[in-house]
Amino acid sequence: MNQDAKGTDLRFCLRIPSILNHVDIVYEFLIHLAKEFNVQPERIDWVSMAFREAMNNAILHGNKKDPDKWVEVEMEKTGNKISLKVFDEGKGFDEEILRDPRTEENLFRPNGRGIFLIRQFVDDVRFIRNSEGRFGIELCVNTEVNANKEAEPCQK
Repeated sequence: MNQDAKGTDLRFCLRIPSILNHVDIVYEFLIHLAKEFNVQPERIDWVSMAFREAMNNAILHGNKKDPDKWVEVEMEKTGNKISLKVFDEGKGFDEEILRDPRTEENLFRPNGRGIFLIRQFVDDVRFIRNSEGRFGIELCVNTEVNANKEAEPCQK
């Protein structure tokens, strides 16, 4: 695998319209890359599900399923660290408003578990804005971490 001047093994960006069926294409691509990047086999499905949830959230909540709005995906692998960023055209939200889906009052709510699940499936999660001010989520994965995430999380 070739490295660029920053020492990055691979970096790609893609942009898809806010159509839920398009998530499947990106999801299949990500599973292939996870295997190529030596993500621990027992984690590939978990990491891929976290990414799928981030994509679905961007389309459903950020862009309100508006097919004229775009979701941008950036993926970068450097050494044993993978960074997956998903940006939408929504205004974003304050992560302090996220409810714990495990509390009694939230157990039977029809939604509100996505971010909680994402945090369980990857090593680090950050809410960010890109250079154009778009709101997004960054999922970090350490390819050397096994299924129970005992190694050091991704750090910039």
